[in-house]
Amino acid sequence: MTQKRIRNFGLWMTVFFLSACGANVEECLKDESCGPAIQVASLDASLPVDPYDPFWDAGTVAVKVELGPQMITNPKWPNPSTKEVTVRAVKNNVGITIMLEWDDQTKSSNFDHSALYVDRAAVMFPVTADKEAPSITMGESGKPVNIWQWKAIGGERGQPGVKDNSNTKLAYQTIEDLNAEGYSTLTDQNQQDVNGGAVWKNNKWRLVFTRSLTNGNANDVQFKKSVLMATAVWNGSNKELNGQKGIAGWLLLKIQ
Repeated sequence: MTQKRIRNFGLWMTVFFLSACGANVEECLKDESCGPAIQVASLDASLPVDPYDPFWDAGTVAVKVELGPQMITNPKWPNPSTKEVTVRAVKNNVGITIMLEWDDQTKSSNFDHSALYVDRAAVMFPVTADKEAPSITMGESGKPVNIWQWKAIGGERGQPGVKDNSNTKLAYQTIEDLNAEGYSTLTDQNQQDVNGGAVWKNNKWRLVFTRSLTNGNANDVQFKKSVLMATAVWNGSNKELNGQKGIAGWLLLKIQ
């Protein structure tokens, strides 16, 4: 079972994440023992798509989650430069938006799709709720995961990056909807259902992912109830790529 220490600071919670989810996911979803809980706020209006929409600071509970080293698969990464990420989430009757925020002293972005060392972040969900959680290393055979990944580059799959346009804050963003069943099996979905974007400001990234609560895509997680979620951050200026990242194991995305 996940061990954690939580400190409350008003609407802020700090989570020190030490281990992965317990074995029986069905039970831990019921008793909320799956790990640190991210409470999804409810909104009777359009979802905030701007990472600096005032709603994020006023209407959600911000949970700070420690990012640990990736020491399971090669190349191992014992000292990721990003140590924590703040997670917020909100839903309305049709969709859900998840916001990640983390410190980054350098904006490692590039309009060139071939650029390797750029800032990246991702969230990951089991495609279906099973009795055992998929491996945190991008799922496993027969237990697929749905990954939403952002990279600070432009020009991919109908979502071109915006190159320092003074009329927009959403510069250099790409969102991808992916699946995997284990390490080195990452696959693009033919149907891209996730939108979003990121803003680098005051030496921080704020990133939002937005998707409908449910859809007809069997490769996607469906937000009918609480689900497990993991997250990872890559710092381009630290030459982080693939398994070289800071990670947090399974969290509970609590939907009511």
